[in-house]
Formats: sequence, C-alpha cells, structure tokens
Amino acid sequence: MPWLIAETKRELISRTVFRKAGTELRYDPALKINECKDVYPPGEDTMLLLESIDVAKGEEILEIGCGSGMICIHCAAVGAEVTAVDVNENAVRCTLQNAERNGVRVNVVLSDLFSSIFRKYNQIVFNPPYLPGHETDPLALSWSGGKGGVEVLDRFLRDSPKFLEHGGKITVVVSSRMDEEPLRRSLSMFRVQEIADKRLFFERIRVLSLQVG
Repeated sequence: MPWLIAETKRELISRTVFRKAGTELRYDPALKINECKDVYPPGEDTMLLLESIDVAKGEEILEIGCGSGMICIHCAAVGAEVTAVDVNENAVRCTLQNAERNGVRVNVVLSDLFSSIFRKYNQIVFNPPYLPGHETDPLALSWSGGKGGVEVLDRFLRDSPKFLEHGGKITVVVSSRMDEEPLRRSLSMFRVQEIADKRLFFERIRVLSLQVG
C-alpha cells in the first residue's frame, strides 16, 4: 500500500516530538518490505511508530509483534542490534524474508510476548493489538487486544521491566479505542512521555515513551 505510506509520511513531517540523542528513524523507500498472507500489513499506526523511534548505532532493541518487519528492519538498517518476535509463525517467516531481501541482520524468534526472550535490551518497541475482542486466528491476534483492548498490552507492561537494561525505555502505541481506566492503571508504574499522535476518522493513536519509574 505505497499510497498509504506516502500519505502518512507527508502528515508526519509537521509533527514536533520529544527525542533523545540518536538516529531519528524515517521511512526509507529503498527498503523493500513485502506484505505476506495472514500477516498484519504496515498501516498508519506502523508509520507513526516508525517515525517516532530514536535509535543509536549499536543499541540493542527488541521488537514485540514484528509483523512484516517494517520497524525492526528500519532499526537494523541504521546500525541497531535487533531481535524481533511474533506469536504468528507467518509473521516470523515474513520478517526473515524481508530482512534477507534488504541485506540486514535481524534475530527473529517465534514468541508469545516475552515467552522466548531470556535477556535484557536498551529499548523495547511494541505496536500492540488494541481493538477490544478475543479473536484467536493468527492474523486477528495482531489487532484483537482482549477485554477493553488493553489485556495484551497489560500483560506486556507487567513483564517488560524484567527485560529492560537500566535506563532503558519502551516505545509503544496506544489508541483511543482502548478502555481509558484500565489503560491508565497499566501505565501507572511508568514515567510516560507522549511523543507523537495522529487523529484518524475513527480513533486517535498515540506513541508513548515509557521508563520504569
């Protein structure tokens, strides 16, 4: 969907966001990301997250829910050491194929959130499923966020501090479709900085930077 990526890119140019030192990711059309059957395709939320991430060369990054690999491949292309996981076997294969196609190294693992992760990272990136619902087929898992759209994110946030290096951060997408009070409770253990937002006709999506606090 190149028209979608181009339109999203134009809309992001005017954003003013808080950043720390590092490389500010930008969509690179030279990177060829093929979509795959039964894998969540890049959309507005993907692009908003992509252009909100701040990456330093050599930084160790974990992406949860890698889908087709758009985020993790961009991070690897600017010199980050990247591990990417997904609960969908099709997404794992898709990301591996796209990484090989672009000549970048990404360690891709089949994992339900942190179930196959055994080390710490400088930054964890997650575009979670945030629509209310309990669908279970592989593709639906990419948008079905459980009760109130917050259930999967809450599981992630409860475990994520154990996988962060000291001073590390989490970069995550949230949506106005999520139930507000459960989301507030899930975020309460972190220092929260909103770094980007985008209003769509049916929702508002935001990118948050979280640090354990």
